[in-house]
This record gives sequence, C-alpha cells and structure tokens, in this order.
Amino acid sequence: MSEKNTSEKRNQIEGGNEGEDLSLKKISLSDKKLEFYFDVVKYPVVFAIVINIVYYYIRKTDAMWVFDILAFVYIAIFILKKQLGKRAVVFIACGISGLFIGFFMAVFKLVYFRKFYLFFNLISEPFLTFIVGSFVGLVVAYIILRPNKKNKKDVSIPKKGGD
Repeated sequence: MSEKNTSEKRNQIEGGNEGEDLSLKKISLSDKKLEFYFDVVKYPVVFAIVINIVYYYIRKTDAMWVFDILAFVYIAIFILKKQLGKRAVVFIACGISGLFIGFFMAVFKLVYFRKFYLFFNLISEPFLTFIVGSFVGLVVAYIILRPNKKNKKDVSIPKKGGD
C-alpha cells in the first residue's frame, strides 16, 4: 500500500506544477524575460567585480563604489541607447547587477578577511548595492529619457467666431 501511495505522489508531482522545469526563458520581469537581464548584466558585473578585487589588492581601500557606479551607468546607457527597454527595465537590470556585485564582493571579503562578522555582509551588501544600482539606473534613465521642454511648442487652439 505504501508503494501505491508513493507512486501516486510521484505522479501528482510530475503531472502538476511542481514538476515543471523553470528556466530563465519562462520567468519574466516587467516586459522582458529573466534571460534578457542576465545577458545584459553579465559582462559589466564580471568586469566590475574583477576591477574591484584588483583595485583592493593594489590600494587596500574600500572605496570601490566608483567601479560599481560605472557598471550601473554603462548598463543603463546600453539598454536605453539600444532601445531595449524603458525605465522599469533599467531599474530591474541595474538592481540585478547590484545584487550580483554586492553578493560576490561580500563573499570576497568573507574569504579574504576570514572574520565571522563579515558573514552578515552576505545579506546587507547585496541589498545596499541593489538600492544604489537601481537608483543610479533611474537617474540615468531620467536624464536620457526626460522630455525636452524646448522642443514642445505651446499650441493654442483658436476660438471659433470673430471675437
């Protein structure tokens, strides 16, 4: 009887939603698939992480935010110039890149310094870089996509009648 129950459960799992294969092509945020976001942020994130680590070994300072912000600006400009999306897509892409940069830098600091309290950076640093990346992406998107007030003419509708 237990064999019958296990085979029924297995069939339910395989036949139901729990057995579906989730892939990056099926999950979407805003109007783009998750695969799109990973393709866009892949190289700038790797570049920012490598530069951050190399810069830390050379200078021994923690002022590496400049490279992160440059990666966020690059991602935002790339998406907007190629017309791949609007503000929401830039927000999500820069946020995802902030999560990855923050997580990998927190892992680097945990391994390099070997201090237990740096374990908490695994949560706080990705969250902080997500906020910074999203904010920088929105600022760049606003600057690039802002309506140009000089090009808009004041169009007045003429009144019908003589007076």
